[in-house]
Amino acid sequence: MRRFFFEPAARNGDEVLLSETESRHISKSLRLHVGSQIQLFDGSGVRYLAEITNIGKQIVARILTADVDQQEGRAALHVKQAMLKNAKMDFLVEKCTELGVATFTPFVSSRCQGKMDDEERGNKRQQRWQRIVESACKQCSRPRPMELKEPLALAKLTASANQDPHTLRLLFWEEEKATSLHDLPPFTDYSQIHLLLGPEGGFSKEEVELAGRSGYQSISLGPRILRAETATVAAIAIVRYLAGDM
Repeated sequence: MRRFFFEPAARNGDEVLLSETESRHISKSLRLHVGSQIQLFDGSGVRYLAEITNIGKQIVARILTADVDQQEGRAALHVKQAMLKNAKMDFLVEKCTELGVATFTPFVSSRCQGKMDDEERGNKRQQRWQRIVESACKQCSRPRPMELKEPLALAKLTASANQDPHTLRLLFWEEEKATSLHDLPPFTDYSQIHLLLGPEGGFSKEEVELAGRSGYQSISLGPRILRAETATVAAIAIVRYLAGDM
């Protein structure tokens, strides 16, 4: 079934007025018609079954049923990702959305090949990522979109970390030899899990020490040196499994 987003303000009772962009996709590309059933999201975590009642510049749909999302994991997963080259960051925004990540925060560290742009380019990038999030949500039927945070410097990102006993903070580092995910307490003990993942060049020792002072535990993903984007996807999938969410 086709899936579309709408703004909560566009709803009047059981009637929803879809945006011109979504309406054009429905009528011109998909050629749906009055009576066609579609799935709607408003970003609140509710999934709606609706029926198209009017085809025009802006399509009107009537909500038939509402279902509260049950996909959210037991622990909220927050990914802090060092800036990678553009296509790799786009890929990770998409995959993090599909894997149920709650928030995605880009940051800049000393070995980043990607970088923080000026305000105009940064806004365009954020808008592109938001479109990727929405598209991925439609693909995987996720009614609550992943939240995109503003890019930060690593020092500022780690300075904002608090010491909540129900929060687990992990930094994945290819030079870590002593500690793996198997050495940690049960992941089901935590309600919030933060993952800190480095750039193509990895973290420096000084950056690992800085994050450690903010409560991040340095962790190995195994003996193989993975590409930055592969490491992120692997880390999320493994942590979700250990948290009982897969």
